[in-house]
Amino acid sequence: MRPIGNRHVRRVARSSFAVLFLAICLTLVGAGMTAHAQTKQPVTWALTPLPPAMLEKDGAIVGYGVDILDWFAARLPDYQHQKEIIPLPRLVKTITGPGTYCNIGMNPTEERKKFLHFSEAVLPHLPVSLITSPHREEQIKPFLNPDGEIDLERMITFGKLNGALRSQRSYGATIDAILRRNINNPGLSFIGNDANFLQLIALGRLDWTLYLPAEAEYYRRTKLPGEIFSSWHIAGNDYLMPASIACSKTVVGDAIVAAINTLVKDNPDMPWTRFYASSLSEQDQIRYQQKLRNYQRAPGSSLSQVIDQ
Repeated sequence: MRPIGNRHVRRVARSSFAVLFLAICLTLVGAGMTAHAQTKQPVTWALTPLPPAMLEKDGAIVGYGVDILDWFAARLPDYQHQKEIIPLPRLVKTITGPGTYCNIGMNPTEERKKFLHFSEAVLPHLPVSLITSPHREEQIKPFLNPDGEIDLERMITFGKLNGALRSQRSYGATIDAILRRNINNPGLSFIGNDANFLQLIALGRLDWTLYLPAEAEYYRRTKLPGEIFSSWHIAGNDYLMPASIACSKTVVGDAIVAAINTLVKDNPDMPWTRFYASSLSEQDQIRYQQKLRNYQRAPGSSLSQVIDQ
């Protein structure tokens, strides 16, 4: 047996040290990456099923509102994003509880600003329209103004066309005022659920209703894909409506809203609005693109008063 020389011992020692050093480096890098991941501030996105912006499907929640949320979340890498489905009646209580919650689609009011941070308008969207059957066109024409918009109050007062609306819903300040003035009109019905109004119109049992255009198209696509409905602009209410992102009144919530405002400023063409536009009928997509171009030229000048679902 040949004796092991000092040179061989030193070579083995150097090799062992190199392996040990590499292991230590890899451990430190891994620890650093873990620490970085752990430093990400958690934020929970509160998702409320309100078709077609958000709807539950196969145990998940989908819709153009979720697509818009994902667009912004992908550009906020410093936060750990998670989603939670929260029914509308529990929304405010949840997002004002412990932790940081954010919600897309909530509109700012003076009361809400006391306990939530609000971004600038991220989704200017079309206001409520009057929905009828195309066969009602001749009955609707007498109530149109020179701009082709319907005089809703004059039509209701006329009393020959039966309309149904969802009870306990706000359709915006302008329309709500009209409805209050005509609350006892026998041609008006208020019903708890408006999901089947299009079927009633198609059957001739109802003359008109009010929907956000994306809602009307969602119900048409899912329930009556072979039918066509007319969407009429309402005089005094034909402006884009704002929708913001609201976050808990925490340091993290404030930082997220500031980052979102920067993204909105840096993307004046609002590429995320394509998700919303795809939910509209062809007629309303044309209308929306025209109004969106006007809004982008002068932000805020073509926004109407807030509507809450």
